[in-house]
Amino acid sequence: MLLSAGLVCLACPLGFGQTPPSTNRSLPFGPGSCGPADPAYIRAANETGGIPLFLQRSEATKSFHLVRETSSNNMATVLWASGTLEGPPKTIGIPVDSVTKKITFAFSADTIGEKLKLTQPSGGAIVESNASTEVTELNCGRIVTVSWPEAGEWRAEITGTGRYWLRAEAQSDIFFTTAEFVKRGGRPGHEGLFRIAGEPVAGMASMLQVALSASSTRTTEFYLVTLEGQTIQMLQMHPVNSDPHFLELVGSVDLPNVPFRVAMRGNDANGKLYQRFFSNLFHAENVEVSPPLELDELAPGNSKQVAFTVRNFAAARTFKITVADAHQFVDKVEPKELSLAAGESATVRVNLTVPPGTAPGIEDRIVFVATSIAGPATSNSSVAQFSVSSAAVQ
Repeated sequence: MLLSAGLVCLACPLGFGQTPPSTNRSLPFGPGSCGPADPAYIRAANETGGIPLFLQRSEATKSFHLVRETSSNNMATVLWASGTLEGPPKTIGIPVDSVTKKITFAFSADTIGEKLKLTQPSGGAIVESNASTEVTELNCGRIVTVSWPEAGEWRAEITGTGRYWLRAEAQSDIFFTTAEFVKRGGRPGHEGLFRIAGEPVAGMASMLQVALSASSTRTTEFYLVTLEGQTIQMLQMHPVNSDPHFLELVGSVDLPNVPFRVAMRGNDANGKLYQRFFSNLFHAENVEVSPPLELDELAPGNSKQVAFTVRNFAAARTFKITVADAHQFVDKVEPKELSLAAGESATVRVNLTVPPGTAPGIEDRIVFVATSIAGPATSNSSVAQFSVSSAAVQ
C-alpha cells in the first residue's frame, strides 16, 4: 500500500504581505518520490530561511529532530543554500568556529537518490550516531547534529540530480539580531533611522542597518549572497555604537538584480573563522508602497479612510491591490487595480470600520500588497498598524 506523504516547512515565519496557506495543495507521493510540492511552501522556505522537508507519513516523528535542535536559544544560521544538480557532485565549504556549542546540518531534496556526505576538518565523514552526534536519515533528506563540533572547514558533498536545500544552524554567541533596510526620518530634533516599508527599490540609494552579538568575535566583515550561498559583493559597514553584546552598523548598498541575503564572516575570539547568514531573503523591486502616516487609534463604532501610495519606478505596469487584516476591519478598497506609467504614482484608499462593542486595546495590522499583473513582474508591500481606543462614539 502506498502511504501519502506531506511537505513540512520548518522555521518558515511569515513575512510582510504573506498569508498562511490554508492547506498543503501538494499531491500525495509514495515511498519512491520526493514531491510534487505546493510552490507556496517552497517559496515560503526560500524567503524566510526555512527548509522544506518532503516527508513520508512514517517520518513525521523523525522531523522533530530538526524542530528540537533549532528551537534553542542563540541559534544562528551558518549557511543556507539551494540549487539544482544536473552533473557532477557539488561540494560546499562550511566554516565552523571554536565558540559553537552545537551545529545541525539539515539537507532536503526534491528528487529521490540525492545524498549528503558530511566530512569534518580532520577528514572523517559523519556516518552514524554516536555519543556526540545524532544522525537522522530520511527518504528525501538527512539531519545531522554534532555537539562541540571540530573547528575548521567542514565539507558538504551533494550527489544526485534535482533541487536541494542545505542549512547549517549553530548554537553560538555569534549571531545576527536584525538586518533591515532603513531610511532617515522622524520629527525635528528626534531624527533617526526607521525600517522602510516592504522591500528596497531597485536603482535607488539604499541603507542597510545590522545588529549582532559580537562579544565572541575579533573581526567582522559583511557581504551579500545568492540563493545558492555564493558571494555577490562585499559591504562597507560603519559601527554606530561600541557595545559588543548588541553591536549596530550601517552602510550603503548597491542593490543586486537577484534575490540576496545578508551575511557576515570573520575571526572568532580564538582566531577561528566563522560565518553567519541572516535568514530573510531580500530582493530589489520596481514598485514602492508608502503607508499612511495618520493612522494611530480608532474608536469602536467609528470608520476612517486611510491612503496608501503606490509608485512605479520602471516600465509601465498594471498592479493588483490586495489588502488584508486579521480582525477584518477593512471593508472597502478603492481602486483594486492601478495602471501606472514609469515614474507615476497613485493613491489607494482603504476604509476601516471598527464595530460597536469591540474591546479596546485590540491591535490590528493592515497588510497592503501591490503586485504587477501586466508588464514586467514586481511586487512590494507595506504594513500599517493601529489599535482600538477606549473612547466612545459621541
